Amino acid sequence: MAALLFSCLAPIPAAASHLRFGWQAVDGLQLFYREGGPADGQTIVFLHGNPSSSIQYEEVMETLAGKGFHVLAVDYPSFGYSSAPDRAHYSYTFDNIARTVAAFLKARSVRRYALYMQDYGVPVGFRLLAWSPDGVAALIVQNGVIHLDGFPAAANEQGELRQHWEHRNPKVDARRRAFAEKLGFPTPADWSDDPEMSPDAILLMTTSEQRPGVIDARNDLWFDYGNNVARYPVWQALLHRLALPTLILWGSRDDFFTVPGAFAYLRDVPAAEVHVLNTVHFATLETPEEISTLIADFAERHPEIRSGPTNRPTPIRTSR
Repeated sequence: MAALLFSCLAPIPAAASHLRFGWQAVDGLQLFYREGGPADGQTIVFLHGNPSSSIQYEEVMETLAGKGFHVLAVDYPSFGYSSAPDRAHYSYTFDNIARTVAAFLKARSVRRYALYMQDYGVPVGFRLLAWSPDGVAALIVQNGVIHLDGFPAAANEQGELRQHWEHRNPKVDARRRAFAEKLGFPTPADWSDDPEMSPDAILLMTTSEQRPGVIDARNDLWFDYGNNVARYPVWQALLHRLALPTLILWGSRDDFFTVPGAFAYLRDVPAAEVHVLNTVHFATLETPEEISTLIADFAERHPEIRSGPTNRPTPIRTSR
């Protein structure tokens, strides 16, 4: 029994892939991660969106690991397979999520990396960039905003969303809770011949959010999103000042974060590359091959991203 328990806690090799899976102990939490590629390769850290997890990057990470990149993605607290601490003991704010991710990267001995950010990953990632600008070699942004251009739901200061962020509206929380609670097990009736997301990703989204207390914790985090909007000008100025190599990827069929949000980044980084893809919000689940190719080509054109070992090779660690 002890041997079986130990084997279950060790990192799990992914069948026929370059990825490894495991849990990292961070401040009393168990954070699930996916990792692959050589430890001395250029690191790309992937920050996921809502309500997804690191699973949204799995195929992209497998491909890039095969090309010699060191790839790493973590599930935020309450997302994916990570711990879901009670909101009475863990503050579900973007500041705190970013602090947890920073502690995770330190625990994994990741010092310098390219940063892939999508949706919620953008406000998390820009906090990391602001706190440790020397640690980020390049930025890859996909369907996540720091401008209101691409955020029509938040553009109107008198709209429901902005008003909710000013004065929390219990009706908004209740509506979001009801939606999450009614999500069910994927069935053939829910499916099409050309699915935009795998049933595995959908099931993980659903089950992780329906754990006790998680829906209310996620509502806390959504309420805190207003603090991100207030920081947009600061992040825009930071982006302009650092002038990092920047790749913008955007799913054109995203109705929430819309295409103008992609081109808005050019105001801050005129040299950024912008690619508009025929995908939805979670583009890496729909066109992983195209996105992997764009990232690899981008890295080839920016040798500073590939400038030798940037992280100390370390064995894969997991909690016992």
